Amino acid sequence: MSQLLSTISYLFIPGILSIVIIYGLYKRVSIYDCFIEGAKDGLKSAVEIMPFIIAIFIGIEALVSSGAMDFFQSVFAPVFSFLHIPKELISLILLRPVSGSGSLVLMERVMADNGVDTYIGQCSGIMVGTCETIFYVLALYFGVTAVKKMRHSFVAGMVGYIVSVLASVYICKLI
Repeated sequence: MSQLLSTISYLFIPGILSIVIIYGLYKRVSIYDCFIEGAKDGLKSAVEIMPFIIAIFIGIEALVSSGAMDFFQSVFAPVFSFLHIPKELISLILLRPVSGSGSLVLMERVMADNGVDTYIGQCSGIMVGTCETIFYVLALYFGVTAVKKMRHSFVAGMVGYIVSVLASVYICKLI
């Protein structure tokens, strides 16, 4: 069974590309021109997204460099302690909604300090894998589409984020 799945995984992307090319030939579409148009649109999207990404990274660096992250950790420590969430995860929990790459760096630091197979290391890995980068997603998607009214997106994202943090901590306790 594993050999079959391995073979399928090796052939999946070439198979999809072959299907697209064969379908394009069947429909008599200029495949190369369509590819170039798609690449141009992708480049335009990347240029439109760049200011939002830069703003998020500058904001994260300002939080960390100014000492605000340490302040937030000390303010929220009693709440996390009450919820039985280890203090080593506070910075990761506070940064994850803002930056996926920043939280990967923090996860690596948490795992280096506490170990990969420890309760704290497992919690950090599950959080990075399951918790969403809310502010990044909102800035990116709503910024690119020029939607001004987010309605309930932020609240729904935060509720989902809080539930995923709590679930990851308590599931790791069960394991």
